[in-house]
Amino acid sequence: MSAAMDALLWLLLAMLWSAFLYQALIAAFGLRVRPLPATNNELSFGIVVPAHNEEAVIEKLLVSMRELDYPPEKLLVLIVADHCTDATPSLVREAGYACLERNAGPRGKAPSLVEGIAWIAQHRPGIAAIAFFDADNVVRADFFRVMSGLVPEESHLQAHVGIHNWNATVFSRLNYINAMVENRFRELARSQAGLSCHLRGHGMVFRRDVLDDLAWQDGGLVEDDDMQLRLVIAGRRVVWVDKARVYSVLPETAAEATAQRSRWAGGKSAILRRGVAMLFRRWRKSKSPIVFDQIMLLLLPSHAVQLCLVFAAVFGAVLFAGPGSGMLWASVSLVAAYFAYFLVGAVLNGVRLATFMSLPLAPFFILWRTWIYLRSLKGPTSWR
Repeated sequence: MSAAMDALLWLLLAMLWSAFLYQALIAAFGLRVRPLPATNNELSFGIVVPAHNEEAVIEKLLVSMRELDYPPEKLLVLIVADHCTDATPSLVREAGYACLERNAGPRGKAPSLVEGIAWIAQHRPGIAAIAFFDADNVVRADFFRVMSGLVPEESHLQAHVGIHNWNATVFSRLNYINAMVENRFRELARSQAGLSCHLRGHGMVFRRDVLDDLAWQDGGLVEDDDMQLRLVIAGRRVVWVDKARVYSVLPETAAEATAQRSRWAGGKSAILRRGVAMLFRRWRKSKSPIVFDQIMLLLLPSHAVQLCLVFAAVFGAVLFAGPGSGMLWASVSLVAAYFAYFLVGAVLNGVRLATFMSLPLAPFFILWRTWIYLRSLKGPTSWR
């Protein structure tokens, strides 16, 4: 029994160390931010924002749209009010922006995007690219200045996604640390390594011509994950644009955050079940490192789940191998390695030192994220 348990623990540690080393190898490409080429392009953009009963948060987005440092005549803003029963449509029109009300057909973000893209194409046929935001976003003023220089060369762009209310609660501060590390070491690093970063559902810019070839699909509840899968299988990649910034408002209560995070985690589970086999078939033919990396991204659980497994390995080493054992040293070293990974990523991405005062509560945050992951394995259930 003891020998079998030792073997299982060593196997777990080998898998965890392999996962960490792969992530650390990718992260090395994000240690510095490469400069973008300077351009003076002033391309025309469409902007599509799906919204469902967003009167409480949409004002911040509308204000940021008015404050963009870009010629207004080059931007066509459309808010798609999806089955709204509140004042969202009237707020949008009072702000001077177009509002497409959807009161029939399926609810959800994906069908809203499909109708929004069609509306933009009809009203501005010669548009260069379409940007996608959420109703609770705040867009930095130079967003389109940065993106316009890249659109002619890159067809699928993803902006740096920050958190607008990062300092609201202990909960939001821990989310903020995690998000900033992922932005630096998962998204920016992959893009600079020539791989594909992940679509984040907002802050995305797609060149108009490629949307005709690979359009959004109006089915499903995880439209960004689905598009990501289809892009990679089609031999394309998403480029992370660190200098273009968009900020989202995260839920500040556990109940709201659980609902949001459950949909995200469920989305990955839904894609995992069908995506790995599709990607593997594509990789066998192409041997593309982009495809291989996407397989790894799908198979690797979240950092929270990885850390729970690491702590389980520490506990198992103490219980079955004892103090001073090689197994305990291997598991404790892995804890230190993860800590260094998060510390370096957070500091490089400008996380304020005061934020780290929330770290004593990180174990509860990790357990919560792991619980969300486990309960969401069945897949997503609704857009809201």
